[in-house]
Amino acid sequence: MGKAQDYHRLLAYTDSFERTGELSEIDANRWRGVGCNYLGQLRQAEFYYKKVMTADIKTDKDRNIYFKSARRLAEILVKRGEYEDGLRVAMEAVGNMEQWGGYSPKDHAIMLKTIGCCQINLGRSREAATNYETAYRDYLQLLAGSDTVRQLNDVIMGTGDITLDHINTHHFNEALMWIARADSVMKLRIEAAPDYNTGLIDEYQTRTNINRAIALQGLGRTAEAAQTYKAVAGSAFGKTEEGRLLSAEYLVAAGRYKEAADNFMGLEPFLRERGFGLSLDNIQSYLLPKLRANIGAARYDSIVGISAFLCDALDSAIVQAKTNDAAELATIYNTQEKEAQIARQKADLNRQRMFGISVASMLVLIFLVIYIYHRIKAQRRLAAAYQQLEIANAQLEKANVQLEKANTQLELANEQLEQKNEQLTLANARAEESSRMKTNFIQQISHEIRTPLNILSGYTQVITTPGMELDEATRQDINQQITENTERITGLVNKMLELSDAHSLAVIEPTDSVPAIQIAAEAVEASGIASARHLTFDLQLSPEAETAILQTNHHAAVRALTLVLDNARKFTDTPEAFHRKTASDTEGKTALLSISILSPVGGDQEGAPLSVVHSPLSTPCLCFTIEDNGPGIPPADAERIFDEFVQLNDYYDGTGIGLTVARSLARRLGGDIRLDTTFTGGARFVMTLPIE
Repeated sequence: MGKAQDYHRLLAYTDSFERTGELSEIDANRWRGVGCNYLGQLRQAEFYYKKVMTADIKTDKDRNIYFKSARRLAEILVKRGEYEDGLRVAMEAVGNMEQWGGYSPKDHAIMLKTIGCCQINLGRSREAATNYETAYRDYLQLLAGSDTVRQLNDVIMGTGDITLDHINTHHFNEALMWIARADSVMKLRIEAAPDYNTGLIDEYQTRTNINRAIALQGLGRTAEAAQTYKAVAGSAFGKTEEGRLLSAEYLVAAGRYKEAADNFMGLEPFLRERGFGLSLDNIQSYLLPKLRANIGAARYDSIVGISAFLCDALDSAIVQAKTNDAAELATIYNTQEKEAQIARQKADLNRQRMFGISVASMLVLIFLVIYIYHRIKAQRRLAAAYQQLEIANAQLEKANVQLEKANTQLELANEQLEQKNEQLTLANARAEESSRMKTNFIQQISHEIRTPLNILSGYTQVITTPGMELDEATRQDINQQITENTERITGLVNKMLELSDAHSLAVIEPTDSVPAIQIAAEAVEASGIASARHLTFDLQLSPEAETAILQTNHHAAVRALTLVLDNARKFTDTPEAFHRKTASDTEGKTALLSISILSPVGGDQEGAPLSVVHSPLSTPCLCFTIEDNGPGIPPADAERIFDEFVQLNDYYDGTGIGLTVARSLARRLGGDIRLDTTFTGGARFVMTLPIE
């Protein structure tokens, strides 16, 4: 992302990788600082770099991240003219470098150069000179092992920066000394690779000559300065727009205002070509020098035009700077609030965990005491327990007989009820349909509840039988069965609660910003479709959908998609009513979840089934397409399946309310769920959610 200069995506990926554990917190904050820095959001960049500076540094990688972040933070502070703060950050980083070790001479030199820049701008020239000299020794140490072209370029740039620091603070004699050092390194650079990037060599030499001319002019050595400028004007880089703009600083210092004004004539095309906006920094670096040059040249028409343009540019730049500062401060405040809330939640969770551990330990201790007590008495009561067990078995058989009679009577009553319902259907078809669906629902609920309750009742009788001894495997199996059937009853109750809200028309507020891939991943996990043994599941995303962010309700969106995936998982399996399954029953069963983006104009570039979108799109939507090669759904039932309690195949277990709840949630989120009737290879459901 950094090489592609897509820094918004860099920030999104950083958040995602931190959540998955692929990036540590300190590394994530460093990359957030990089992204915000290149986006011009300097306050946010400063915020994240400071979090790195205060982090717990443990590994060599952490130290490297710390050094890079300290360097960037100091550069931001120096750029804003906050030299005291920049000096403090840089000196702290250098102290840690020398304490921890393991740093490169280049990193050490850059930090010392930054310290010198702060000191010379604060009027502490002697201290600055000492740090500049130490930085230069580090640069020479960098060349001692191998004077490669890259290392030579680093040294040339470093000495050039130090030269500019002296020129900007009018220390012209010292600037000439550093220019001489830059010349010596440039000589080594030309000898190392004279034919490699000759344009860059020409640029380095021209920049050095511009600095030399400015320093000589500042010392009153006008003739030497003019002679040096001739070399600048005759060079290839000096004839470029950038070179002419850099040369203008010397021309103004030398009083050659007309030449300087001429050099500034190509400023506007240069700024447009480089994509430079009219920020306060660019106004100070380019427009003000241009105005000074035209004032010196007495070009009054140009002065008036530049002044008017400068006023408008300053007004826009000040407003934009205030707006950006306000937005960055708001973002920083929100981030701090969220971090404080997370810290409080973690503390509460730790307290709850400790309380839970204490309670569990106490329960285990009580259980061990009871178990030992019953173990001692078990031998004495064994004979009596067998007799009681035989009596209980006889009573159970008698109860089973009574239950069978009751079932027979219930079946007879059901037959009579069905006859009455059929008679009522002839009188009122709609009322009969509603009654039938409710009757089926009651039967399904009865089955769904009775089955786990019978299992729980059976295992309860087993574990509460006095003197019953269970091995560890049997005990674990009983525990698993009790847990699974308890969760089954709980899920059924939750579905009933969801159904009670299914007819609500209230809009669910989109309070969460969630990546589309996160919604899909959580729904796949919750539905269990990826781990289902009877089918092969696949997840596909279009390139645009990989980074799509939804402004929606996180829980509701995941729940709606989970219900549709659960439907696909269930109907690709053999019905639970068929107790015997063969390999051919599930052979070749597949399910697919694909995610794409539907655009409001011109259709969907990713080829999603637009035929199921019931109205023209006004905003971009995210499209979740769920396909399976199960028995499929007749087109005539495309809408009926979304009615509550409707089940087209009675051999499958279920309540007939999953799709009803899923569609209700999707529509209340501003989207929809529909069946694609053009798909003939099974069933295809399309769920859409608005991106904005």
